[in-house]
Amino acid sequence: MLKKRLLTASVLIPIFLWIINYGSWVYTFTVLILLSLAVIEFANIAQKISLRPSLIISLLGLWVIVGCIVVENYSEMLVPVLVLFIVVTLIWHMIDYELGAEQSWQDWSISLMAPIYVGVLGSHLLVLRMLPSGQWMTIIVLSILWVSDTGAYAFGKNFGKNYLVVRTSPNKTWEGLLGGIFSGIAYSVGLFLFLLYTGLWMSDIIDLQHMVLIGTIVSLFGLFGDLGISLIKRQANVKDTGKIFPGHGGVLDRIDSWLVAVAVSYYYLYWIALS
Repeated sequence: MLKKRLLTASVLIPIFLWIINYGSWVYTFTVLILLSLAVIEFANIAQKISLRPSLIISLLGLWVIVGCIVVENYSEMLVPVLVLFIVVTLIWHMIDYELGAEQSWQDWSISLMAPIYVGVLGSHLLVLRMLPSGQWMTIIVLSILWVSDTGAYAFGKNFGKNYLVVRTSPNKTWEGLLGGIFSGIAYSVGLFLFLLYTGLWMSDIIDLQHMVLIGTIVSLFGLFGDLGISLIKRQANVKDTGKIFPGHGGVLDRIDSWLVAVAVSYYYLYWIALS
């Protein structure tokens, strides 16, 4: 399993870093594909517990929500679009109930939750890339996530004794949490110094203090994103959200921490660090 995980990561990480650096429609299209696959996995998990969310409506909702958030001239349309989306899904599942569905309110909830959770949070992968020095910011945030996740796993495996949330994620420990945060901060500081002294980074864009705080924010909120999807998997009694990545599971298994950490990091960078 570990060998598969390392092999998959060694292939995917360089490709995704190139896509982030290239930007343009390639990055946008890649993110939309990932988010769409995540919504599909939501629907597949729901089906395992005999629910029937509307995948087509959820995907349409995802694309429109992401478009409203990302396209500047349409951002004021987000609330009306959400209202329309709620009403359309309500009508759809009322009809479905009349046709014989037994759990329409649960189906309706998933049809709403999947695109709103994935779309609203996931769209920040795109708006983060649109910030000044956005390619650097995106690479920094995601690489902190990868390092803190690895650190949390290593610390938890070797030193973990005090469990964090037993029902939601039985293998998570306080030692792993602290190890992940420490790893994220240490990496942030090391990356800042490396980029600064090699001339690849300008300290007037973001200083060391903000890098430390970003390391903390990303590591902590990445955990919340991870636990959110773990809660769903635990309720549905599934180990992984999918099988698309050998050794890693599904798309949601890989981007669960991204969704929350990237969104929170974006607002910290936009409102504070880069203001």
